[in-house]
Amino acid sequence: MEDRSQLDRVVIGQTRVILNRDLSVMNPNLVAGSQGLVVGKLASYTLKVAFPNVSVGVNWKDCDIVEGKTGMPTLADQPKVVPKPRTMGEE
Repeated sequence: MEDRSQLDRVVIGQTRVILNRDLSVMNPNLVAGSQGLVVGKLASYTLKVAFPNVSVGVNWKDCDIVEGKTGMPTLADQPKVVPKPRTMGEE
C-alpha cells in the first residue's frame, strides 16, 4: 500500500493481501507475492495476516490489497519459490 488511508479499505476476516516485499528472513514461507487473509490489527500500522502456513504481523507498507478476492488463500495461490540459503548478518 502506498498510502496509509488505504487501511480504511481493509475488512478484517475478508480482505486478502499480497506481500510486495520479501519477508523470508522471518519465515521461509513469506516471499514476495505470497497471499494472506487479514485477521486483525496489531497496531495502527501493523496488520495480522494469516497465510496458509503461518500467521504474522505485517507492516501496511509491505503488502497490497488483492482486488476482487476475499477469504483465505490456498497453497495453490502461493508462489512456488525455493528459499535460498542465507548467511549470518545478511539482510
